[in-house]
Amino acid sequence: MARPKRGAKADKADHCRVFSTDRRRIARARQAMPSEAMVEAIALAFKALSHPTRVRILRSLGQGELCVCELSSVVGLSVSATSHQLSLLKGHGLVKSRSDGKQVHYSLGDGFVLALLEDCARHLSEQEAA
Repeated sequence: MARPKRGAKADKADHCRVFSTDRRRIARARQAMPSEAMVEAIALAFKALSHPTRVRILRSLGQGELCVCELSSVVGLSVSATSHQLSLLKGHGLVKSRSDGKQVHYSLGDGFVLALLEDCARHLSEQEAA
């Protein structure tokens, strides 16, 4: 996916030259639209994925369960900073935790997030190769 340049003006080809609508196409698009609550939840999930550290954490957890100390070593942050990012991810249901004595181990909350990250990485790699 090519990124638009900062400050780039919209291409004239990006706009219709005449205003015209097709009620059937509009109805089909509206019918496919999730509920407002679902749209908000999706946007929040993507917001949680929008930080490079959180992407690194999720990719690491895709390899299996890790404790906070291990994750902090992988991502190169303090235990405190890593714990803060994990708390955010956990609040969005993207990771889950379990206590084992004095350690807290984290794992992916659902495999969908890893599949999403892998699909995105594959897509971007294909775009770079093209």
